[in-house]
Formats: sequence, C-alpha cells, structure tokens
Amino acid sequence: MRYRSLLLLLVASLSCRASASDPPNILLAISDDQSYPHCSAYGCQGISTPGFDRVAQSGVLFTRAYAASPGCSPCRAALLTGRHCWQIEQAGTHASSFPLKYRTYPELLGEAGYFVGHTGKGWGPGNHRIDGRQHNPAGPAFSGAKTDPVASGIANHDYAANFRRFLAEKPAGQPFCFWYGGNEPHRAFEKGSGLKQGRRLEDVDVPPFLPDTPEVRSDILDYYLEIEWFDRHLADMLATLDAAGELDNTLVIVTSDNGMSFPRAKANGYEYGVHMPLAVQWPSRIPGGRTIDDLIGFVDLTATILDAAGVDINAADFASPERQLAGRSLLDILARNESGRLDPSRSAVYSARERHSSSRYQNLAYPIRTMRTDDYLVVRNFRPERWPAGAPRKLQGSQLGPKHGGYHDIDACPTLDEMIRLADDPEWGEHLRRSVGLRPELEVFDVNADPGCLNNLATEPTFHQTAAALRQQLESYLRETGDPRVTHTDGGDVFETYPRYSGVRQFPEPDWARVEREALEALGWRMLFDGETLDGWKVAGPAESFSVVNGAIRAQVPALKQVDAAHDNPLSMAHLYYVGPDGEPGTADDDFTDFEFAIDSLAAPGSNGGVYFHTSWQETGFPNDGHEMQLNNSHSNATRTGSLFSLVDLAESPVSDNEFVTQTIRVAGKRVTLMVNGAVTVDYTEPEGYQHPRYTGRNIDHGTFALQAHDPASTTFYRNIRVRPLRRP
Repeated sequence: MRYRSLLLLLVASLSCRASASDPPNILLAISDDQSYPHCSAYGCQGISTPGFDRVAQSGVLFTRAYAASPGCSPCRAALLTGRHCWQIEQAGTHASSFPLKYRTYPELLGEAGYFVGHTGKGWGPGNHRIDGRQHNPAGPAFSGAKTDPVASGIANHDYAANFRRFLAEKPAGQPFCFWYGGNEPHRAFEKGSGLKQGRRLEDVDVPPFLPDTPEVRSDILDYYLEIEWFDRHLADMLATLDAAGELDNTLVIVTSDNGMSFPRAKANGYEYGVHMPLAVQWPSRIPGGRTIDDLIGFVDLTATILDAAGVDINAADFASPERQLAGRSLLDILARNESGRLDPSRSAVYSARERHSSSRYQNLAYPIRTMRTDDYLVVRNFRPERWPAGAPRKLQGSQLGPKHGGYHDIDACPTLDEMIRLADDPEWGEHLRRSVGLRPELEVFDVNADPGCLNNLATEPTFHQTAAALRQQLESYLRETGDPRVTHTDGGDVFETYPRYSGVRQFPEPDWARVEREALEALGWRMLFDGETLDGWKVAGPAESFSVVNGAIRAQVPALKQVDAAHDNPLSMAHLYYVGPDGEPGTADDDFTDFEFAIDSLAAPGSNGGVYFHTSWQETGFPNDGHEMQLNNSHSNATRTGSLFSLVDLAESPVSDNEFVTQTIRVAGKRVTLMVNGAVTVDYTEPEGYQHPRYTGRNIDHGTFALQAHDPASTTFYRNIRVRPLRRP
C-alpha cells in the first residue's frame, strides 16, 4: 500500500506531460564493474536484463562504447566532467580527490534549473570533501531506503525506492537529473549465490583469458546475479517514470564504469576492461529499435547530456582549460533512423589508467593509455618495468608475504584463487602469467578476431610498420590533449604526487629500483631519503608540513595565524633538515663541506620552495646559515628555479610546473655550481670577506641540507635525494 500511495502521488505530481520544447529529464544508470557483452540484449545466454533490454529496444543499443578508464573513480570523474582522465589531475587517478575547478554535468544542470540527486555509488572511491565539495560530485544523496538483497554480497540499498523519494521531493514542473549508481556487480560476491538461485554452469560464456573450470564458471554466475539485481532496480525506475507519464521526455543512459572484476579485465586496458554495455533512449526524440556500431567514448556521453539539456557546449564558457569538453554530442546520430556505422569521423576512442589500488612499491602507478580504432586496440604501457597487477609479494610487517599475495589490482576472488592454484598447470597456467606478468611497452590487438586480447601483433615483424603508425596516432592525440605522460619531460610523474585516501600497502624494493640505486651507489652517491619515511630528517615548524607521498616528500605548510617574533612575519613556513641516521642535528653525519648534491623536485603551479645547503638546525624562521637553490616557476616571488637566492636571481625558469626536474648543487671550496636537468644555471664564487646583510651565517663553509615548505599556498615535492663528497685537490 505504501508503494501504491507513493506511486499515485508521483503520478499526480508528474502528470503534466512535457511539450517538445521542454528540457528532458536525465536518468543515468551506471553499474559497477560490468563488461560488454553481459546483457541479454547482446545475446548473452546466462543472464536476463529486461531493464537494459527495454532501453535498448525503445532506443538505441550501442555495440562499441568504451569507458574512460578501466577503474571506477577516474572513469566516473571523466564521465562527470566530460574530460579525459589525464585532463583532470587528481580526479583522474583512483581514490584521490576531485578539484573544484572541474565542473560536473550535475552541477551545470543544477545551475540550469534541474533538480539533481543520486543514489548508490556516485563518484568514488576518493575524498571529494578535501577540495571543498559539499556533496558527492554526482549530486546530493538519496540513500535512506533499504531492502533485503538476494545475496550477501549485494548492497542493501533500495535504489528504486530512493529514486521514487527523489521524484516525490522534486518541485512540480522542474526537470530532473538523477544518477543511479549501483554498487553491483562490484565484489565481493556471495560465493555460489548464482548456483543457489538455480543458474546453470553450462550457461556461462567464459572469456578466453580465464580458465574454463567449474570454479570460474560459478564465479561468473555470481557476477551475472549481481548484474540482474542492478537491472531489477533499473526496470523499476523505468516503470515509475512510465506510470507518471515522464518516460517519453527522459533521456535514459544505461552503462557501466569499467570491466568485470576478474583478472585481465577490470583495471586493464584490454577489451574486457574498457568495452562497456550502453543503451540510450529518449522516446520523444530518438527513433527506437536500432543498433549503432560507432565508436563511442564516455566523454561523448557528457557532451550529449549537456547538449540535450540545452546547455550550449560550444559557448565561450567552455573554452577555458578547465571547462573544455573532450567529447562530441551523440544527438546527431541518435536522432537518425538508421542502424550500423553512422559517422565515419568517429574513428577512435581513448581510455587511461594511472594508479588503481595500492599494489606496488611506494604506491606507484601502472600508467596505461589505450586507443580503440575500427580494427585494433592499442595499449601503451608507460612503465613496463612495473608489475601490471601488483607485485607478486608484499610486505607483512617487516616480513615478505606469501607468493602471489600482492596482486591487489585484481579484486580478491575465487577466479584468482583458481588461477593461482593452476599456475603450473600445462593447460591453464598461462592464464595467470598473462594476467600478472610483465608486459611490453606497446601492445596491439585485432579485437575483431581476438576479443580476448591474447595475441600481441606488435611483436610480429610483419606488423611493425602498422604498429608504429598506430602508436604515433595514439601519442599524437595524447599530445594534442595535453597528457603529461607524453608532454612532460619527466614522463608525467605528476600523477605520482596525487595522494591516495584509501589504505596504502608496503612492498619490497623491486629489481628495477634496486638496480638504479646500486648504480648510483657505485658512483659514490649516498641516498639521504629512503622513499618511505622521514627517518634522518627533522622538521622545524609545523610537523604536518612534510609527509611522504608515493616515494616523494611533499612540502606544504598549513595556514597558521601565529607570529614569529624574531622576524615579525606570519609563521607560515617550515623546513625539513637532514640530521643523519642518529636523528640528532650537528653531528658528523649531517656536516658536508665539498660535495655534489642532487634532488628531483617538482613545484605545483604558483608554488615556491627550495633546498638549503651549508645550513644548520634552526627551530623557526628562514635559516640563518647557508644558501638556497630556488624551486619556483610561477610563484609571485620573482626568483625562479635554479637561482642562488638573493645572490644570483634568475628572472625566467628553465623548466615548467608539475614536472620533476633534477636540481644539482656542486660545492668545491668557495665555488658553487647550480644545475637544472644538467644545464648550468649559476656559477658563483663567494668573494673574500662576504657577509649577507641580514643573515649572518649565509656563507659557503659547511653544514647540512634543508628542504623548504614556503607558504600555505605552495606545494612542492622532493625525491631521489642524494649526495657524494668531493675531495679538495
């Protein structure tokens, strides 16, 4: 009776039918970890999805839609902003933050008069509040209604009831924008739940990259069951709109955020990681019963939503770097009557991933970019020396954990357990190696003949010319759209500076890192920072000014209102002094005279920082002793990167923001040579009897090093900190 009463109320409140000129309602339904073709509309035999099928039959079924990323958080951020993952900074990696400057389509529609909300999983995982957002980027939450799921792995959200509550609160006559984010079929599944519900192992279509065993088939049945739960609520929402007379003027988009949570699917750039189900209907505007084979990216969906709602996506408001859309509206092909390939200019779509889970040494990413053309899937692995699914073993405390225990870019599941059990099996063992083993820098697959992405054509001599051309096509697009992985001199390691707001695991030093470290040590270098802790360093100023983030020291002093009486300035600075292994300043371990010092540094836009040398421990204020090599490309202070502060000041920086650069300080006697990326910026010899007019200890003599956190608005990063003594002739 309660449902019937609420439905009657909705019918009464929504019964004024929309005219052709009324802006449409927007309903986006997005499941969590579902690959193409796992809907019955695509002919998948083991699953029934009447909700999805209804949208496909009433509207358009797309066969080649591609997610912006094979991971939840970055894909959802790209969909919300209409920008590629590499264009949205922290929001483009997993479990980080979502900068306010990147506007979302729910925000824009809210400003255009829409009533906005979401239920279930919006954007996430990540920390949207740290950037000042008041609610999830998908919109205000409607999550109060609960239900009893059919299996223990399914969330107890009553998505459909929450949608009805949203509609009941919507002011009469106001269009709505609603995000239905199912938590299904995200793991963990209730093991065997599919079989318990009467499903049959023989109805499963096992992807070619997984072993075809009963254990795997049962795991896929559990996955099918969760898809059907998501679809059940979708069907309920459609029925609610239909009964209220609102369905005809509602643009309904149904898809998923990334591929199935199985090895070599989710978190991978292969077909089952980024190829998504997609159906779209708008009965009053879109001819139904059609199938479209055009290549579609998720950034195209954003442009379509805004275009349908009457937001001028070509207006000057979208011309700024943070607002420009990367996709093209689909309304032109949606409005046509034909099926098949409709717009030949849609010749490629792109996906990306950075860090997924915490799965590697120093929480490092496994950066991938992919391009799907008519015939090929191109996968560019930017750090092929790293493990794609996670290191084989992680640390448990100080001890090395069990073999195969570190694959955290694969969700824990019976299928992974089965593949590990079969690791040495002559028939199925290769499947684990394909999922977790090292991969080449470039992979190319003929996805029409090889949808499992098992045969890398890039390794075949007869295909080298085609592979090179495809790689060039991908990298040209990345360069045109400003991807730091191809435009920055450091290979885009700004992505490694974005913090993870979920747990971080510890892993042993990998071979590639050990080889690099040992090569430096063989040349006489001594590492001053272990990449994991601040051991050997001591903070002067607010302790939270320095932290370790993904193998680098992050420097940003918190805003304070105290006054430093010694200098009559706000206490808005901090310094991190090297004090040596004993942790005490002023010992032989932290006293250097002639030396070569090198550090990889990065300055965020508008930031100031630097490295002091020949300095000594000081509780507060700018160090009285020593000199500073400046790190500053765009801060209001005009002294730029590579300067010897206040002695030899450069007016132009030789490098750019958001790129790691190598700064080198060489001291021999009274001569100081500063270099940036190997190029000399300063060659200075201290005059006899020199004395700084303010800081009495600023001389070239001896001392330690200190990193600067300059002010609350400045964020800088430092890594690979090393020194080697020089002997005087």
